Amino acid sequence: MFRHGEFSTEIDRKPFVFTLLAFSVSLTAALLLFIFGAGDGLAIFAGILLSVVAIAAAAVLFAMVTDLAYIADEKLYMRYLFRRSEVALGEIGRITLKEDVYSVFDKRGKLAGTINAKLTGIDRILFKLDKSGASFV
Repeated sequence: MFRHGEFSTEIDRKPFVFTLLAFSVSLTAALLLFIFGAGDGLAIFAGILLSVVAIAAAAVLFAMVTDLAYIADEKLYMRYLFRRSEVALGEIGRITLKEDVYSVFDKRGKLAGTINAKLTGIDRILFKLDKSGASFV
C-alpha cells in the first residue's frame, strides 16, 4: 500500500484500516453527540473524549503515511513527518541499528537520515543497500 517503486517501504494494511476506522467512528460519534445531545452535559463530555480520540487517530494516520524510505535513481530517500533526506547509494558509509531505528551515515561520518526498522519492506531496502556496498555496524 502506497509503494514508491521496487525498493520501497509501505504501510501495513491492517493497522492503517484500524486507525482509519477509529478516526471515522470517533469523529462521527462526536459530531452526532454534539448535534443531538446539545443540552446534556454527559453527551458533551463524551463528545469531547471522542474528539480527543479522533485527533490522536489523525496524528497516528499522518505519521503512518509519512514514514517511508525508498530507493530511486540510485539514491536513498528517507522521510518521516516533516523531515526529508536523501543520500546517493555510493555515498553511504555505514548503517547502524539502535532501538528499532536504522541510522544512515555518509562516508564522512555525518548522519544522513534514519529509517524505522519495523516498516514493511525494509528487508528489500537493506538488501539493496548491502549490494551497493554499505557497511552494517
